[in-house]
Amino acid sequence: MSSLFRRLNAARASPNASESGTPPPTAPPTSTASSSSRSHRPTFTCHTCQNPIPRNLPHIHVSRRSGEKRYHQHCFLCVHCHMVIDPKSQPFCFDAIPDNRTNGAVNEEHPFHRQCFADYFGWVCVVCDKTLPVKKTQENGSSQSKFEFLKHPFFEKERMCPHHALPQNSRGADNEESVLIAAGNIDTTEGGIGCIRRCSGCHRFEPISCPDKRFIDVDSGAGRCVCLACCRTVVTTSQEAEPLWEKVLDFFEYLGLVSSTETVSGVSRRSMSSIPILIVGYEALNDNLKAHSIGVHYGSSQIMTRGLCLSEHNADSEESLGVTAVLCLSSLPADLTSSILAHEATHAWIKLHPNFRYRKSLPLKVEEGLAQLIAFLFLNDGLEPVFEDPTSLRNDSSPSDSQLRQYFKYCIETDETLYGEGFRLAAKAYAEMGIQELLYYVALNHDFPRFGT
Repeated sequence: MSSLFRRLNAARASPNASESGTPPPTAPPTSTASSSSRSHRPTFTCHTCQNPIPRNLPHIHVSRRSGEKRYHQHCFLCVHCHMVIDPKSQPFCFDAIPDNRTNGAVNEEHPFHRQCFADYFGWVCVVCDKTLPVKKTQENGSSQSKFEFLKHPFFEKERMCPHHALPQNSRGADNEESVLIAAGNIDTTEGGIGCIRRCSGCHRFEPISCPDKRFIDVDSGAGRCVCLACCRTVVTTSQEAEPLWEKVLDFFEYLGLVSSTETVSGVSRRSMSSIPILIVGYEALNDNLKAHSIGVHYGSSQIMTRGLCLSEHNADSEESLGVTAVLCLSSLPADLTSSILAHEATHAWIKLHPNFRYRKSLPLKVEEGLAQLIAFLFLNDGLEPVFEDPTSLRNDSSPSDSQLRQYFKYCIETDETLYGEGFRLAAKAYAEMGIQELLYYVALNHDFPRFGT
């Protein structure tokens, strides 16, 4: 018996009794302390149904900057499609949405399927109608997902997948990355990007996934096209441009630049009204541009192929023999056509006014800046307000006539060429001295006045 007691005492004293082949005794699972711990385990409330989540029931735990949220698995619903989200197999995200109960104020964050998030907030390619590609990055030690796209500089939801900007034979992740770096913001020209065409009026991307939204071909020899929004008021003939020219002359008379009576010290409305207004195609406009390459209409991707003012002068004197015609590119929306006519009318007015001499023409930046200023003022003050019928809801996301007019003004304001530089100088001077004093100063000094910044 003494031998048995010695072996038991040795086993109790050894800290590694299990190493001898005998496992250490396990405490029974009925201790008072552990039972009390489970009875005081905190319970959680489901964020969706506000009911308690039973103990030991698997549930979804989400930690956001706004706080922690827990959901029953069947309550973790996409706020867009109202279907259950399976976090293990379905990509999801959170974002805030407007609350109708608070007059559109942003409400708390809600879960979305990634595809539903793209559909709800418009993160869909306007060209192929698919979700924009997502690139995962590491920021501050955490994984982040961001949409990659090229966008229109004005229309916020006009986004497209980067690969559409590549030629068909150069698709790939590396090339797409270079496109994103090089493109930045898409410019305000009608030139196509990759294999995607752009509207000649508003420069939006042509959808290719829906035949009903494809752009309408115009000027087939030049490969131009016009979207359905710009087609609402498109101008295709010289007769359609005549009332627009009269609106421009009304605006010139409002500014005090033309008079209804004949005058020897200025320009009469009659002389401006007699100028032929011709709506022509792209080739005809460029043929005339090449034939009259001396002078204006050089340097802007926005204006040089859209309008032209033709005139004749006496080779032996500084007198102008008159403006022979104003040409404007066809198949553009009425507001854009009107602004081009206002631009060309400014050139015509300068050619006809006795204070501006032919042999001492204005610097290009000055004359084009004045023409752009008049075009901008005309878009702002020379046209009737656009009436948007709230009952006529469009089924697509095309811009309204009011938005198109805002875009045409935006193009003038943000032009980075010599035309835009001249406009900004002219606009600053106009704000200080008005249009008539500005024109008088330019006629004397062939430059814009300089004001302090």
